[in-house]
Amino acid sequence: MSKRVKDIPMGNNEKKKRKHLSLSIAQKVELLQKLDTGVSVKHLTEEYGVGTTTIYDIKKQKDKLLKFYSDSDNQELMKNRKTLHRAKNEDLDRVLIEWIRQRRSRDMPLSGLLVMKQARIYHEELNIESECEYSEGWLQKFKKRHGIKYLKICGEKDSADHETTENYIDEFAKIISDENLSPEQIYNADETALYWCYVPRKTLTMNNKRTQTDFNDAKQRLTVLGCANAAGTHKIKLAVIGKSLYPKCLKDVDSLPVHYYANKKASVTREIFSDWFNKHFVPAARAHCKQAGLENSCKILLFLDNCSAHPPSELLVKSNVFSIYLPANVTSIIQPCNQGILRSMKSKYKHFFLNRMLASVNRGLKIQDFLKEFSLKDAIYAVANAWNDVDKSTLTNAWHRLWATMMFENYLSDEDLEGFRDSNEKMMITKLITYAKSLSAESVNKLEEADIEEILNIDNDVPVVHPLSEGEIAMMGLNTDQYEDSSSNDNNTMITSQKISIDQMVKMCEQLIAGLQRCAFISEQEIMEIYSIKEKLLKHNPMLKK
Repeated sequence: MSKRVKDIPMGNNEKKKRKHLSLSIAQKVELLQKLDTGVSVKHLTEEYGVGTTTIYDIKKQKDKLLKFYSDSDNQELMKNRKTLHRAKNEDLDRVLIEWIRQRRSRDMPLSGLLVMKQARIYHEELNIESECEYSEGWLQKFKKRHGIKYLKICGEKDSADHETTENYIDEFAKIISDENLSPEQIYNADETALYWCYVPRKTLTMNNKRTQTDFNDAKQRLTVLGCANAAGTHKIKLAVIGKSLYPKCLKDVDSLPVHYYANKKASVTREIFSDWFNKHFVPAARAHCKQAGLENSCKILLFLDNCSAHPPSELLVKSNVFSIYLPANVTSIIQPCNQGILRSMKSKYKHFFLNRMLASVNRGLKIQDFLKEFSLKDAIYAVANAWNDVDKSTLTNAWHRLWATMMFENYLSDEDLEGFRDSNEKMMITKLITYAKSLSAESVNKLEEADIEEILNIDNDVPVVHPLSEGEIAMMGLNTDQYEDSSSNDNNTMITSQKISIDQMVKMCEQLIAGLQRCAFISEQEIMEIYSIKEKLLKHNPMLKK
């Protein structure tokens, strides 16, 4: 009688079946990051204990995984989460998450009861036909789906935390020491609002009467993203966010001295920041370090504040360039861009703008006519020049609190630096007042120091992330294109459109993919984005929208 199968001993050379492993969301994101840095698929199969097919399946889900991870409230929870559970109504989930994010950005109260109540409101506003009680059980599933551990507010406090600051300065010193990094490799970036054509109220009327409140120059705002290294040897080209992507003044302009973005609120978003980081910051910082004589693959660190428009640090990784977030509530004390760098740039811009205004008045132009003459293009070139004029000492001195003992032989106290900045601004104000009083026009010759200080400080506390109203958030579920950019609504922009069937668009995607796959300079990630668009099109009835 033959032996039973189970009694036959296994040979040593027989391969054992691989144990099934299910990677967490955090592990999948980590795997994708390693793929982007050039790690081979074979190496990853050995490191994570999964098959080649699993890795390719993860690549296909890349956009969904990164978005889910980015939207998560707590990335630590992603270490245990393994699947992407979808909500029954994704539109409601999307607007509710945005509503939570907006409340947190404004330090508004947040609780489970409030979330459930708002979900019921959006249920009606989005005309959802299916019924849902939005109970405590629903809330727990919602929180688990989005990686939310706590609903309490966890953003910046009103006052600065000096104890946390002291602890982080020690932690920063340890990071620099452990990694043996030089000031050339350390960067800081931050955004600031700029009212680019704001003039003193007094100049808009005669005899010092109060100006009409409907004058809209304050609405002409930009958001400016500045970034420089600690050595003061490299300033990254500015990113400027306006309200229209194609304003008339930029027609036929092939290049600008800034990276220009646009949306309806002229505010920074996660998409804009991610694009800036990947396409502009990383290549520029890498090229500078190479030029400075460092290794081609040396580590580069970008320090950021906890702005809600900044993606998680795990997603801001590329080519050995990493981002690190400063602790909440210390940026006003130690973030270099907040220690005079962006203030210097804005002061220089406003000095130029006011000089230009006074020169126009001197040649007989009215203030209102000057404002019509001074275009967004003028503002963009002026702010780029102002950024170029920020000197090395301003850039390096801004690190005096965060990196004082490691960087500077001649220590400058806070009082010294503050006095230096004040004296520069006072000198600028004095020159402007002297110039204004030398003119005969009543609209400017009565300007005082307080009027110039008004301009210098008018946009100090303007948020760079636009808080959406509850109605605007609800509209996101009804119209996904509403917040792409404002160019389609700009009066000075000519937009033409042609109806194209879904069938045609699918074929166009297929042709584009086939062509891009032959281009060595196009990454797999960029091709996968076209695949994602094609999949969305195929979900719809091809008979629609013809």
